[in-house]
Amino acid sequence: MTPQIISPDSSFRLSRMHNEMKRQGITDYKLWPFVHIANKPRRTAINRAHKAIVEWAALEGLPEVTILEDDVWFPADDGWKYYLENKPKEPFDLYLGGITRGKVENGKTARYTGQFCYTISERFYDRFLGVNDDLDIDGAMSGLGTFYVCDPMACFTYWGWSGNTQSTT
Repeated sequence: MTPQIISPDSSFRLSRMHNEMKRQGITDYKLWPFVHIANKPRRTAINRAHKAIVEWAALEGLPEVTILEDDVWFPADDGWKYYLENKPKEPFDLYLGGITRGKVENGKTARYTGQFCYTISERFYDRFLGVNDDLDIDGAMSGLGTFYVCDPMACFTYWGWSGNTQSTT
């Protein structure tokens, strides 16, 4: 599986992301640019960046695509492998590597925050792409599908600057 990564605005984040991919043994990945939209909130740009990858996956006819944000962090050296090995066997809409907020019951969540590592199934592409561009993409997913969370979580985000809130996390 070739992860699709939304690339950073800064050389520091880019370097850190390359180091994390190397540490996880991920050598085949594609970088996607951040989307900059004049006179729109940053969350709109983040929303559109995620959707650009899903649109591409749909056009390519991919059965699923995995998206990582540039600040993803796997605490364990084999975290990526663990994430892949624990992908649900049951049909899912989203499979999340970790979340920052949300209640996980029996490996599922209906509402969450934190969409920094996830696999999206083609059965969910249209619904995902139909979410209002002006909403936080992860918050907008609430109640829209079957969402599994890797349990225990395989990854988190590095502490630092949040593009969404334009502040330190």
